[in-house]
Amino acid sequence: MKKVRDVFWSYKKFQYKIEIISDNPNPDTLKDNIVYVVGGKQYIKWAYLKCPCGCNDIIMLSLDQKKYPSWSVKQGKLGQATISPSIDKLDGCHSHFFIKKGRLIWAQYSRNF
Repeated sequence: MKKVRDVFWSYKKFQYKIEIISDNPNPDTLKDNIVYVVGGKQYIKWAYLKCPCGCNDIIMLSLDQKKYPSWSVKQGKLGQATISPSIDKLDGCHSHFFIKKGRLIWAQYSRNF
């Protein structure tokens, strides 16, 4: 299975994968196209990723379903990430996008300010 997964990633079939870490990451060490999930087998707390627009902002998402807003992160069999609902930055670059089955999908609307 690992070999199949590596082939898909090498051909850029997927863009985003999940890496599970035990503590909040150092923002300077975050890599593109990785969703860092803070937690373990018994709990998940946060997800971190670099904004895909290239602005280098760090996006931090709460995975605590008891809080609002919160997101869910799922990992596919080949390691690909799915985040729901969409990620809508309300400041900075104002990016709005989805990550589904490892693929980045930009939202199709623009905000009126």
